[in-house]
Amino acid sequence: MNQIPCVPSMSVRHAEQPSSPRRAGAEPRTGQRSARPPRTPPARGAALAAPLLALLLTACAPANRADASAPPAAASAGAEPAAAADASSGRLQWRGGPTAILERDGLRLLTDPVLGPRGPAVFVLPKHPSTGVENAPVARYTDPPAEPLGRLDVILLSHNHADHFDAVARETLPKDVTFVLPPDAADAARAAGFTRLTPLDWDGETVIPTRAGRLRILAVPANHSHDAALDATLGKGNGYVLRWEGATPYSIYWTGDSVFTEPMRAVAARFAPIDLWLPHLGAVGVDGARGLRTMDAEEAVAAAALLRPRHVIPIHHTTFGHYREPVTAFVQRAATKRLPAHIHVPTDGAWMPLPR
Repeated sequence: MNQIPCVPSMSVRHAEQPSSPRRAGAEPRTGQRSARPPRTPPARGAALAAPLLALLLTACAPANRADASAPPAAASAGAEPAAAADASSGRLQWRGGPTAILERDGLRLLTDPVLGPRGPAVFVLPKHPSTGVENAPVARYTDPPAEPLGRLDVILLSHNHADHFDAVARETLPKDVTFVLPPDAADAARAAGFTRLTPLDWDGETVIPTRAGRLRILAVPANHSHDAALDATLGKGNGYVLRWEGATPYSIYWTGDSVFTEPMRAVAARFAPIDLWLPHLGAVGVDGARGLRTMDAEEAVAAAALLRPRHVIPIHHTTFGHYREPVTAFVQRAATKRLPAHIHVPTDGAWMPLPR
C-alpha cells in the first residue's frame, strides 16, 4: 500500500450527496481478556511536548483536558482511493460520535443513538475517563445532521451509557422499532417505552428478513477496559457482526466501545476477512489513571491486521469532549504499518456508499 498523505478530508472522494431515504421493508464480565498488562497512560505534559509537525498534522484533536470550551478544528485525513462502490448495494451516514445509519437490502439500522444538540454539557458521565472527576459534563462540538432520521427498522445499542444512548434518543425515537441491545440495557429501554426489545448476550444471534435475503446480527464481546475491575464496573457491552445473506452477501463488524482484547482476536479468527469494519476510536481514557476505554490508533491498526477488513470507516471520534485522539492518528498509523485496507474518513452528515 502506498503511503497515505494527510490531506483535508473534503478532498478525499468518499461521500455522495444526501438523498431521500429509500423505503425499507454493575454485572461482572465473562470471557477472555488480553494477557497484556493495563496500558500506562502517557503523561499529559508529554502530549503537549509532541513535535510541531505532529501537532500540525493532528490539529483536529481537542486538548488533553477535562473538557473543551470550543470545538476542535475539522478533522483532516488522507485515504487510499477505493474502488468505485455500487450505491445500490447500500449506504451509510455518520451522524457524529457512535451514531450512524446503515442502509442495505431494504433495511435501515441506527447505531448507538446520541441525538442531542451541540452544547457544553450534553450529557454527564459518572466519572470522567481522563480526570476522574465525578458527574462530569461533556461537550458536544457539532450539531447532529439536520436531515431527519427517517424510517428506522432496527436500533442497535452497544451499551447503556449516556454517550451512546442519550435523553433525546430515549424521548424521541419511535418506540415500536426492533431494538437489539445487551441484556443489561433492556430495563432502561423498557422504562423509556420501547416495546420490541431483542436482548442479545455474547454469541447470541437474531435473524431479520430483508428484501432479497436475510440479515444475521450476532452479538460479540466488547470489553470497555483492559482493567478487569473497571471493565466489570462499566458493564457488559456488545459489539455486533452483521451478515447480509443472499445473492450479494456483505459483512460488517461494528466494535462498540471496545479495547483490543482476546475476544476481538477470536472475532477475527472466526470472521476475517470482513467487508467493512466500523471501529470506535478516540482513545477515550488514554490520559486517565486507568487507561484506554476505546481503541487508540495503535490498537486499532493491530486489530485491523487480524480482521483483514477490505474497508474501514472509523467512527467515535471528533464529536465529543472526552475523545482524546484525532482520526488522523489512525490514518497515519495505518500508512506507517502499510495496512492493506481502504480507509474512508466519513464526513459528518454525508451519505456514502457501503464500499465493496
